[in-house]
Amino acid sequence: MAGKLQQRDKEMFHKCVAAQLSKDLARAKVYANECAEIRKIAKIVLTSQLALERVIIRLQTIEEFGEVLVQVAPVMDVVKETRGRIAGIIPEVALELEDVNTMLQDMSLEAGEVETHGDAVGSISDEAVKVLQESSVIAEEMMKEKFPEPKMSNSIVVSEGGEPAGIEELVIQYIREKRGKLSLSKCAAELGVPVQRVKSILAKLADEGKIEMI
Repeated sequence: MAGKLQQRDKEMFHKCVAAQLSKDLARAKVYANECAEIRKIAKIVLTSQLALERVIIRLQTIEEFGEVLVQVAPVMDVVKETRGRIAGIIPEVALELEDVNTMLQDMSLEAGEVETHGDAVGSISDEAVKVLQESSVIAEEMMKEKFPEPKMSNSIVVSEGGEPAGIEELVIQYIREKRGKLSLSKCAAELGVPVQRVKSILAKLADEGKIEMI
C-alpha cells in the first residue's frame, strides 16, 4: 500500500508540474489537492506500519522472557488504536488486527492479567500513546524522503514574459531527479524555456555554490 501511494503521488506530482508549465492552473490545483490527500493516507499507513513493527518486537520479547502480565496490555492498546486508524483504508488488515487483538486478550486472560482500562472507549495506556507518537514522528521523516515536498507547486507562476517564476528551483529539482546528469536540450524542453536560459541559470547556481559542475 505504501509503495502504491508513493507511485500515485509521483504521477500526480508530475501532472501538477506539467499543468502549471502549460498555464492550466485549474488542473494544477486539482492535482496538487490530490497529492495532499494521498500524503495524508500515506502518513497513516506509514505510522501504522511502524507501530505494528514495534508490536512485533514487543511480542518477541514476551515470547522470549514471558513477561506477559507487564507487557501485553500496551501491545493490545497499540493494536486496537492502529486497527481503528486503518479500518477505512486497508479494511482487510483491520480485520486481521481484530483477530490478533482477540488472541492477545485470550492470552492475557489465561496468564491471569486483570485489565482495568481495556473497556474504556478511546482510552489507551501512556506507553501505547508514546509508541504511536514516536511512530508518527518517524513516519514524518520517512515522508520527507519518500514524498519530496512539491515546493514548486506553490511557487511556479508564469510571468508576463512567458517564463515560469521559480525557474531556478525547477532546474535544481530536475537535476536531482536525473541524479546529477543533465541534458540541456531535454531540460529546456521540459521546463519550457530556451536552452541559453538553462545555461545562464546553471552558471548562476554554480556561482552561488548551490551546484557544482564537473
